[in-house]
Amino acid sequence: MKRLALAVLPLCGLMLPTSSVYADDLAAALVGGKTTLNLRVRHEQVDDDALAKTADATTLRARLSYASLQWHGFELGLEMDHVAHLFSERFNDTRNGKTTFPVVPDPDGTDLNQAFITYKVAKSAFTAGRQRVNINNQRFVGGVAWRQNEQTYDALRFSSKDLDKVSFDYVYVDKTHRIFGPEKGMPPADLHSDHHITAVSWQPSSALTLGAYAYLLEFADAAALSSRTLGGYATGSFQVAPVKLDYRIEAARQADYGNNPADFSVNYHHLVLGASAAGVRLAVAEEKLGADQGAGVAMQTPLATMHAFQGWADKFLNTPASGVRDRYVSVNSAVKGTALAAIWHQYDAAVGSAKLGSELNLQASRQFLNRYTLTAKYANYQADSFARDTQKIWLMAEASF
Repeated sequence: MKRLALAVLPLCGLMLPTSSVYADDLAAALVGGKTTLNLRVRHEQVDDDALAKTADATTLRARLSYASLQWHGFELGLEMDHVAHLFSERFNDTRNGKTTFPVVPDPDGTDLNQAFITYKVAKSAFTAGRQRVNINNQRFVGGVAWRQNEQTYDALRFSSKDLDKVSFDYVYVDKTHRIFGPEKGMPPADLHSDHHITAVSWQPSSALTLGAYAYLLEFADAAALSSRTLGGYATGSFQVAPVKLDYRIEAARQADYGNNPADFSVNYHHLVLGASAAGVRLAVAEEKLGADQGAGVAMQTPLATMHAFQGWADKFLNTPASGVRDRYVSVNSAVKGTALAAIWHQYDAAVGSAKLGSELNLQASRQFLNRYTLTAKYANYQADSFARDTQKIWLMAEASF
């Protein structure tokens, strides 16, 4: 944060008005800001055959957020999270020492989730401070919003849509605040970072968006995770009456970077084809995270919102040395206002012929009065040559005020 402050203060000195005539306007911008409260209570049950005991975790997250009104292009944002464990702790939260239970990584405690200043001019914005960073579909950089303690970043970010149909993002990350905080322990709550994240996209029409990205990640205290990922994608949708088709074609290459002692390079691709009709979307897809057998290294995505990929049982948060090829089929629909989703995954090694298992994911979610949300979710992973059979059940209620 010291480096961030040194970078921001000269900029603020140039842009902040020096006359006291703006004092009343500033006070009005602060007093007139919006404060919101979000409450999320969740019960998570984990039955992992690798452990004799079943985890039962009931947790409450209370999130208090504040956003000021704009003042001469400036906006202030603050956000605090408090996670509490309800009832007995029959789960391993990574901090409570209950290692005979499966992991439910929702440690209790109070955390400063966000504290940032944004300066906006035209269609560009510069943001400095602790902030949420979600890039593209969050496959490589995201906030892991599913967990009770969200992942946020001490960062400088410049984003722009000044060019017609073109979006640009650059983020420098000084520190990554992970889901395992706020208490210190293992896995680490924070990782000191020296990341340069760049993403650009061009959308000439709804049928086509072209994007490219460069993720240069260097971890001071986790050198094996440092990497350079360069990639691009095409995505869009179009009508072939009575069906609407959508697609994603993405490819990337990851290699060692910075302080990583390994010498490796691996490939990545994600191919999706979806068809929607009569309120139902069916999609078939393949995602592959490659491996370099010579180096004994597989592709890793340490900043990703990983829960959204490769199954909700979270068996592949660390990619195995053989890599992963995930072929999946998904169905999404809604019945009387209730959103329904079903996904079937088949996992195989990206290198070699090993079978890594299969998984069924089911979810039902309903929103009431634009304020309340109820969600039921289920994951059933059936092991083959990797990990052990695992079932997870979530029941969640959320309210925003």
